[in-house]
Amino acid sequence: MAGAVNRLPSTDLYFLNAMAPWVRPRFGLRWGMRDRPIRAVGANAFVAGDAFVLIRQDTPDVMRAALDWRGSMVYVIDDDVAAGAVCPLLPDGYRARLARFERAFHRHLLARADIVLAASDVLARRLAQDRAGPIARIDPVWRQAAADGAHFAPLARGAPLHIVQLGSASHRGALAATAPIMREVLDRHAGITFTYFSPRTIDGGLERHPRARRVEPMTWPEYQRWMGRNRFHLGLYPLAQTPFDRARSASKLSEHAILGAAALCPQGWPPAQGRQGVLLAPDRPEDWGEIIVQCIHRRDELQWIRQSFSKSQPCVRPFAVQQEMWKRILPIGQW
Repeated sequence: MAGAVNRLPSTDLYFLNAMAPWVRPRFGLRWGMRDRPIRAVGANAFVAGDAFVLIRQDTPDVMRAALDWRGSMVYVIDDDVAAGAVCPLLPDGYRARLARFERAFHRHLLARADIVLAASDVLARRLAQDRAGPIARIDPVWRQAAADGAHFAPLARGAPLHIVQLGSASHRGALAATAPIMREVLDRHAGITFTYFSPRTIDGGLERHPRARRVEPMTWPEYQRWMGRNRFHLGLYPLAQTPFDRARSASKLSEHAILGAAALCPQGWPPAQGRQGVLLAPDRPEDWGEIIVQCIHRRDELQWIRQSFSKSQPCVRPFAVQQEMWKRILPIGQW
């Protein structure tokens, strides 16, 4: 918790991607920016008039400033931190960091905030148990557009079907469950590739497989560049059956669309329920083998499934919707 922190992906997704035109940077102020009504006071913290906005967390000094702020304080949170602090499926170091943050700041920020913005309905209901103040929903906004689908054309000529499983260290539990399934799928089905994210070996056979690729963790700018260079046909998003995973936001649905992949998600995950163009799998990742094989056999349908998801997006103007929400919350007038 000590020292400087980098700008979090959450800060882009829940604030800066939509609100950058209103924000003065912390350093290197250029001509024409001095009258912008929001100023950055940390990597993930902003002030507009008498309102203080904190996205997830920042340095201890910045978070103490948020707790001591005399005006309105808005706290944006996209994970169930308290659940993660005791989740046995998370890596030890990650769980310990969440536990320290929860004890030192998170619980106090929830109590202090005048408004809490939660990134999923499940998370909003969970946080409502810990505070009496207002809790509103916020959805992520990505700068990148959905892929155009041109990468599906080679499938008809026998090109490989590219499958991806996105995730960070916090997704390790679900990846550990699907890794042996994907090793068996690759062994039994030619013309399939599998790309997955993990800082270390999850399954020895998968690690050695010639059509599997393990991607090391990236910085946020590196990951966005990687998304621009890569395309997939099917995206797996298994979730462990834990309170932490059940509270996740819908952000991965947008990531799969940017990569051009039809998304396969747990049937009990609320963001996937009732959504056209989202493939549904059993809730337990250990039970995904059969549905993945079905998707492989139905590869010619994946493009249309992906397209139907893009057409069924509940919000066709996500930038404008998030901007309007922030303009209602923050005192930035008609700038």
